[in-house]
Amino acid sequence: MIAPALSLERVQTCVETLPALPQAVREVMQALQRDDVSVERSIHLIEQDQALAARTLRVANSAFYGMSGRVGRIGDAVTLLGLRAVSGVLLAVSYSSGLDTRRCTGFSFRSYWRHSMATALAARLLAPRLRLDPDEGFVAGLLHDIGKLVLAAHFPAEGAQAIALARGADVADVAAERATLGLTHAEIGAVLVRHWRFPSEVVQAVEHHGLPSAASDPTARALAELIEVANAVAHALDLAEDPLDVVPPLDPALWLRLDLSDTAALALLADVELGVEDMCRALAL
Repeated sequence: MIAPALSLERVQTCVETLPALPQAVREVMQALQRDDVSVERSIHLIEQDQALAARTLRVANSAFYGMSGRVGRIGDAVTLLGLRAVSGVLLAVSYSSGLDTRRCTGFSFRSYWRHSMATALAARLLAPRLRLDPDEGFVAGLLHDIGKLVLAAHFPAEGAQAIALARGADVADVAAERATLGLTHAEIGAVLVRHWRFPSEVVQAVEHHGLPSAASDPTARALAELIEVANAVAHALDLAEDPLDVVPPLDPALWLRLDLSDTAALALLADVELGVEDMCRALAL
């Protein structure tokens, strides 16, 4: 039997040896795991890191939130955005900063980031229609494809091989990954998100966003379904600016469950499109 090109054990070893995140991000993430989370303490930690504080304020003042130029304090930014969403953005940006993805032929960091942000914004807007937490939807959407970033930065040869097959044979990314690597970006991403100690439902949503029925509990399944829809919306808008981008198949029953009128659907698309441009500009990515 031929061994897979990449194993979860190799991924786990890689994740465990990643450079430490900024102290403020680590402490805020740890605080979010406890029931006695102190928002004040988290705000103080962000305030002490000038780079993180600046990013937080730029996001809060983006046009997507309708507060351009009116948020001057970290406390107000956290109130507006939600602490979980703030931590997700800071964590994703902190991890991404300094990564070299140039060795992974066919991978575009700009396309990756724009698609991730589009999925996050769509998930945040759609979450209330499925009675889900918008902040958790945003974080799961932002991280749903982070396994692709892990591949590109830490396993560039394997990642390039999967990308080449997907494009050359015109097959879905997950099918190409499974065929060449023996596992998918969703499984890889779940290893990293679990390492960061996100809640189980977020880990499962990342792992099963392509097949929500595989999630083991109802909350995780609902979140995975939200990400499946948000991912399809992001692909439909082609905000990744990828000429080979295609819209993945979506269960019509899931779309109908959102109960979106044509007017509401068009407004959603417009908001996501505007939000991606503004948020990427705010984060200088």
